[in-house]
Amino acid sequence: MKLIASIGLTLFLLALFDDAKAFEVEGDELTLIGSISSITLTDSGGEINVVSDNERYGKTWLTYNLKLSNPNSSDQGSFHGRATAIDADGNRASSTRQGVWKRSGNVYSFMSLDDASDGNQYLCITDMNVMTDKVNMRFYPK
Repeated sequence: MKLIASIGLTLFLLALFDDAKAFEVEGDELTLIGSISSITLTDSGGEINVVSDNERYGKTWLTYNLKLSNPNSSDQGSFHGRATAIDADGNRASSTRQGVWKRSGNVYSFMSLDDASDGNQYLCITDMNVMTDKVNMRFYPK
């Protein structure tokens, strides 16, 4: 009986921890493809500026303020930033963004939470290739 209880508890805990590791993104994806327009380096990190065009918000300008906030790695840290967009009708939207970044070779990857002025909130996953200046973003609504 004790063996059965131990096995049951072990299976329950494994199932619980397996669910805790899961990360699913649901909802309609909004994509943005852009390019790096400038990079400025500082002693504590740097700033990356991006320009793009997308179907929902129009022409978009984004700024990423990177910090080397992880003392154990010069290839990852945190960031905050802003985005401003103007659509074809002249309507303006803006967003604050904050999250983490990591570099692997020529590609910087970002995960951010964005709070848009139109009331939408997004999880944004971004990849930037600093050799090609290409930027790919995937936004998922809350």
